[in-house]
Amino acid sequence: MWRVLLAAGLWLLVAPALSAPTTDEVCSVNEQFANPALVATMKRGVNLPGWDSDDEVRRPTVRQLGALRDRGFTHIRLPLDGVRLEGAGRDAYLDQMYEQAILLFSLSYTVSLDLHAGDILEREANPEAYLTELWGDIAKRVRFLDPAKLAVELLNEPHADQATWWPLAGKLVAEIRAVLPSHSIIVGPAGPQRHEELAGLEPFPDPNVIYAVHYYDPFAFTHQGADWGGADDPLRYLGGLPFPAQASDSAIKARISELEAEGHARAADVVKRSLETPWDDAMISSAFDMMADWSVQWQRPVIVNEFGVLSWRTPRQSRLDWLSDVRRNAEDRCIGWTHWDFQDGFGLMDSETGTPDEGVMDALIPRQ
Repeated sequence: MWRVLLAAGLWLLVAPALSAPTTDEVCSVNEQFANPALVATMKRGVNLPGWDSDDEVRRPTVRQLGALRDRGFTHIRLPLDGVRLEGAGRDAYLDQMYEQAILLFSLSYTVSLDLHAGDILEREANPEAYLTELWGDIAKRVRFLDPAKLAVELLNEPHADQATWWPLAGKLVAEIRAVLPSHSIIVGPAGPQRHEELAGLEPFPDPNVIYAVHYYDPFAFTHQGADWGGADDPLRYLGGLPFPAQASDSAIKARISELEAEGHARAADVVKRSLETPWDDAMISSAFDMMADWSVQWQRPVIVNEFGVLSWRTPRQSRLDWLSDVRRNAEDRCIGWTHWDFQDGFGLMDSETGTPDEGVMDALIPRQ
């Protein structure tokens, strides 16, 4: 009995340290941040790929952006095309970027400029020198814009290992800070910017850095039907997978059997391995607890600046349920979110009407 009582007493001593941080604790991190007005607007955002497209259909209209603002979106993540920033076309593209940012400001959005060119680290002979020069040009172009309305993001999903990327990111933060003394800088871990990778990192000394992760778990669900990975990519053969789900569900067993019968054994195996952990709110909650723990431990804000579900072959209600669960878990921990994307395969616009998809809107920003 004394052993039981001793164990219980020890548990009471350590339990507070093991419990997830409260919403107040995480919100306090954001409120004490060096740029609280900006980080507050990152509560609800959307990525805007296609803003610079030559195809007019892909470019968002002022009416569409206004409709999203009316529904409560406050932040736009603006991907910058690394290829179009190369060579003689850089100045013209930076002009286009500047004009787009001013337009978004006029609609009462804040903007984060995201260098969407993670492969720079692979294709440039001296990526540190190239990124230093490139960010010098971007920073000089936006240095007079309001720091409460504009942030800069170093690099989307860097193609490198952490040991290479994190020291390089620290150097870039220092270089940019010399030109932008008050603007927030957004940095994420290398690769697909997973929360587990962030959990193993220490923040930079600069107090005005926001840390960004991407969340697409379970990947077999959120990317079912993805067709850009080549003919041998098992994701392209997935479809009709529900959320929530577990391996014992009859619908899951039937879908696995169908895949095997169709000769897609690799795709079936992807589903089996993914469902070793049930697809449910507990899985999502565990990930967001990890983000919140890191945020409180280091007193630095964390945002999820990409999350979403490919709509092509995903059951609609399952997609809406996943979006709602992710949004709620983020908001419960005072973690801002930015949906991927605007009106492409993961889009939140109705492809037929060109207006916001009401089901997606209610999942992301429920009506009062």
